[in-house]
Amino acid sequence: MKGDSQEARVELPTPAWFAELFPELLARHDLPGGRVLDAVRDLVAGKVDDARAAAFLTALRMKGESSEEIAAAAEVLREQMVRLVPVNGPALDTCGTGGDDSGTFNISTAAAIVAAGAGIPVVKHGNRAVSSRSGSADVLRELGVNVEGGVEWAQKCLERIGFAFCFAPHFHRGMAHVAALRRKLGVRTIFNLLGPLANPADAPYQLLGVGKPDLLDPLAGALAKLGTRQSVLVCSHDGMDEVSLAAPTRVRLVRGSEYESREWRPEEFGLGAVTADEIRADGPAASAAILRAVLAGENIPAKRVTLANAAAALWAAEAVPTLKDGVARAEAATGGGAARRVLDQLIA
Repeated sequence: MKGDSQEARVELPTPAWFAELFPELLARHDLPGGRVLDAVRDLVAGKVDDARAAAFLTALRMKGESSEEIAAAAEVLREQMVRLVPVNGPALDTCGTGGDDSGTFNISTAAAIVAAGAGIPVVKHGNRAVSSRSGSADVLRELGVNVEGGVEWAQKCLERIGFAFCFAPHFHRGMAHVAALRRKLGVRTIFNLLGPLANPADAPYQLLGVGKPDLLDPLAGALAKLGTRQSVLVCSHDGMDEVSLAAPTRVRLVRGSEYESREWRPEEFGLGAVTADEIRADGPAASAAILRAVLAGENIPAKRVTLANAAAALWAAEAVPTLKDGVARAEAATGGGAARRVLDQLIA
């Protein structure tokens, strides 16, 4: 006889779309965007049990997410997210997909702070690590930033400092329904691809790091479907979801509803070569120490990589005409202390 205190299990019904879409994914067929809308709305509403949710997300990943599928899933997050009010001009985001397995320090976070120090409004969308060693929220918290300050805190930061960190769970509350499952899976799913496409301030400028080269075109196509003023997607030939100074970087430039392919070479930045081995960080504490040194202006390899990525971000934001001009402006922001003041004000 079962004890009275035993909790009764509530079994969720099978969503109508699951029986239709799951076999299609197993057959490696792309799904119509409208049906993806239905599926993702149910997932973020907590209407799908873990077994079916895991099966759907895994099958979608194994098939390979199409531009239409990614764009439709991003639309769900956009329609439900809490929004920031942009101030002082159009904002820039440097949120990426993660998942490059390079183990480098948080380059995109450092680049975002430097870009803000260079005078560009930045709304950095980010989260804790899911499939990497250190997420942007992890390193900022290690630095002393109150990443869980909430929406009002982020809005005040944007207005007073020109830099806001948007901790994803505060702005995409439906993601709580899939957070535990994502941690259990421990691998990239379509949700890793959506953060850069669902900025809470609808940032029209982006430097978007892509973890795997085969995701460049699907993500660029999705962003073109969603629309952007100017966004740059990067994935280096040496395996980083960043601009590299040791190898060429694959680039997708998205303007409005169109995109084109380019390639940037390290010499275009006018900085010395830096290998991935020189900028690795084993977790948030190590990454935070490197970031502090970069903002202090120390002449270390991590600083050169940060300058290159900040330059790319400034170029994406139409703030400089060339990448070398971007490097000079980023160097001025670090050397003059403006970038460090951005972090100090965030902490304060």
